[in-house]
Amino acid sequence: MISPDDPPSEESPTEPKGNPIAWLIVRHWLLGGLLGIACAGALLVADPMGLRELLVRSDALVPGLAMLFVGFGTTFGGVVAATAVMFEKKDDDDKDGPPSGGLRGRLSSAQPALVPVRSARASVRSRY
Repeated sequence: MISPDDPPSEESPTEPKGNPIAWLIVRHWLLGGLLGIACAGALLVADPMGLRELLVRSDALVPGLAMLFVGFGTTFGGVVAATAVMFEKKDDDDKDGPPSGGLRGRLSSAQPALVPVRSARASVRSRY
């Protein structure tokens, strides 16, 4: 007998294999990382304000290049992956009409509260 707790015995032909959101994030993070590495390389080729010469003449050429490329790669990768997730079409985006969900409760309008405050200048003598 089949119960709701039993996992399906075979894969569904309509479901993609694996987690599609995870694949979306990893794929876009890698593409963004490659874009970041390309931008870091373009930055070294363009040599603004002598950045390439500064790296070549320093004692820390390899750590400097590693920090530059890893920093650009991770930053661009994270931005591209986050943008891909935020622009992913949701299931309820194709419905016409008002958005669904929520309680539709009325919000009371906020009224400012007047609170008596003692001035700091009244208790401190002027030094000048």
